[in-house]
Amino acid sequence: MRKYLLMVVLSFTAWIAALGQEYKVRKSSGKMIVNLPAVTIEGYNGNEIIFSSQHKETETDPKAEGLQTINNAGYRDNSGLGISVVEKGNTIEVNEVIQNLDIKILVPKGLIVSFEWNKVTAGAKIVCRNMENEIEIETYDDSVILENVTGPLTVRTIYGSVDAVFKAPVKGPVFIASIHAAIDVAIPVDTKADIKLTSTHSPILVAPDLKIEMEKSEEQPIGSRSTSINGKLNGGGPDCWLTSKFGKIYLRKTK
Repeated sequence: MRKYLLMVVLSFTAWIAALGQEYKVRKSSGKMIVNLPAVTIEGYNGNEIIFSSQHKETETDPKAEGLQTINNAGYRDNSGLGISVVEKGNTIEVNEVIQNLDIKILVPKGLIVSFEWNKVTAGAKIVCRNMENEIEIETYDDSVILENVTGPLTVRTIYGSVDAVFKAPVKGPVFIASIHAAIDVAIPVDTKADIKLTSTHSPILVAPDLKIEMEKSEEQPIGSRSTSINGKLNGGGPDCWLTSKFGKIYLRKTK
């Protein structure tokens, strides 16, 4: 019985240790290019990029010690987390080696982040929070969640929804496009921006506290459901473009 309990304790300890594993790269500027199916990227005041796994279950293979997993794209798991992390000049490239990962990345706030994933991922999420530099995201069906960001920002998705909350000051420009899903953006009421909102088949909803000076436009033909709004918020400023073909657009004030 004692022997069995000891084995259980040792297995549990190894499981906890694997969950707590981190991979660090000392870098506080430049650009990080991320090619992962599901990821949470969070800005912090530091000088290292810190990678960790958010998987609730993991297992260790004692025979794998000293070896690296490699995939058919030629990427090697040099991090111990199932991902390849390679530094090329002023750029860090992060690629998937093992499938079905859920990775968290802490990044210094001065780092530019570029995300690209154009494979079907069945409901995966891209989460970016507390970011104070440029973000670029291009994805197929991942939903995109942006919390406490400032821009500049470019997001393009086909089937994924986009939810973004900006904090002051909004640095802009901001460009968010989704073909089949909704876009929900919250900005501070004192934001200065040139606003362009376009939806081909769904309505556009704007908070009354956002006083947009709208430009006059030609009336749409009878039967058309397309809506396009151009205007200036607080006298104008960097571009803020939100566009969706089949999804609604929500523009609200930051609480």
